[in-house]
Amino acid sequence: MESVREKIRSTLHSLEEEQLETTIRKLTDVGVTNLEDCTFLSVADLDGILSSIQSRRLISAFSSVSQSTLDVSCTPNLCSVTKNLMEMPTVTHPEMFQIPWQKFPVTMMNALKEKRRPLPKDRRHMIRIIMEDLMAKDTRPGRSKLKQVAQQLVERYPDSFLDKSGTNVVGQGFASLVMQMENRVENIRRQYAFGTSNERRPKKKCKSSDRYGCRQWQPESPNDFDNEEKKKKLQDAFKENVLPESDIKRLMAETYCAQRITLNTEDNVLKLMEEWPYLFEATCLLDHTEKLLGFSVQTKLMNQIEEKGKTIMEFLVSKGIRGVTTDPIKLLQGLMEYFAEEPKVLLLNEEDALAELPSNPCIIVDEERYKISVDEVTVNHIISSSLVAVSYVFSLFYVLNIMYPKGAALTLEFIQRSLLGINPERGSKAEKKGTKQYNIPPKLLRFLSDLSDFQNPWKI
Repeated sequence: MESVREKIRSTLHSLEEEQLETTIRKLTDVGVTNLEDCTFLSVADLDGILSSIQSRRLISAFSSVSQSTLDVSCTPNLCSVTKNLMEMPTVTHPEMFQIPWQKFPVTMMNALKEKRRPLPKDRRHMIRIIMEDLMAKDTRPGRSKLKQVAQQLVERYPDSFLDKSGTNVVGQGFASLVMQMENRVENIRRQYAFGTSNERRPKKKCKSSDRYGCRQWQPESPNDFDNEEKKKKLQDAFKENVLPESDIKRLMAETYCAQRITLNTEDNVLKLMEEWPYLFEATCLLDHTEKLLGFSVQTKLMNQIEEKGKTIMEFLVSKGIRGVTTDPIKLLQGLMEYFAEEPKVLLLNEEDALAELPSNPCIIVDEERYKISVDEVTVNHIISSSLVAVSYVFSLFYVLNIMYPKGAALTLEFIQRSLLGINPERGSKAEKKGTKQYNIPPKLLRFLSDLSDFQNPWKI
């Protein structure tokens, strides 16, 4: 088996000694005794030991050994055919993406050279750089393209990027990279309209989900010139911190119509923060939402949790869900667990936030503080109340015209319908699942029925 060991070592230079020995043991288990036996291996034989790209490279190397043996013993005619086949040009992808290694941060490249896993912030920075270059040529890269890029990264630096559990390769070895790139595509697609100037950018088409549940989605603006002057005054005041809070609230209330024009035509959060910097302060955002929906989200949510929170908590506990209290964040976690939704769609800790942020509004829990993020941008980082944090993140879905993400739609619709009383007769704020779109999801109706039977009558 020494010849097999040397062939593996010469083909996969970066393979660690421990992983090499694991590979040798696997080959012995499937019956390999010499180098010639290796020519009968398939990728499946090495599944869980090497990444798919490493397996293909190794099998290709073993096949070349078989080809060399064939060339020595073949007849003249067969040798001629073999030679012609071998001289055919290798098929390559004409648009193979060139990874911009030179753009990566120094700390990232040092980690790669030292065969270390990069820091989460460096890895996220790398994904941003790659996707910026990739989407400059293709604004809708498919999964196959992203897999190709991920394979390139893993092949070049397996010690730094290969998905592993101990010495075993997880899946194909690059699923986590593909997932990060897909998330980045989704984030960029939401912001892509900002690629042209205001004059040339086409007006954003209004969807039914944008107006869903709103009272004043786009009221008429009485005086555009006056609004521009007030907006400029707010922008200057934010930079210099010179206006008292009462004046800020008054000017924000007077420019509500102008704010809606911007919000209904602009997708880029950074641009929105530049034009209306005070909008993302908790007080101003919740005041804006009150005009938009016709009631105070924070006040109504507080009253409803005081009235119904204990019943919800006891029901969830009866279903085996632990750690639920009447605290808004804990209730949110309990509801998401009950509906079998993805907690990290709405709630992340600081460590998860460093790795990757979703494009939808979400809460980052940082000890006793809460941060709010949307489109990978932290728009508020000084919230100390869990009630304000939940009210704020819910409000963003309406203020910024964002649909409920699939991984949290039932929880958000429960808050919308049962706690806040937003019950339009038609339509939905949730992203569409499958071919059928229900006004009220059957799973939510069952939950409300079970909750009603548990203790109190619940109506929607």
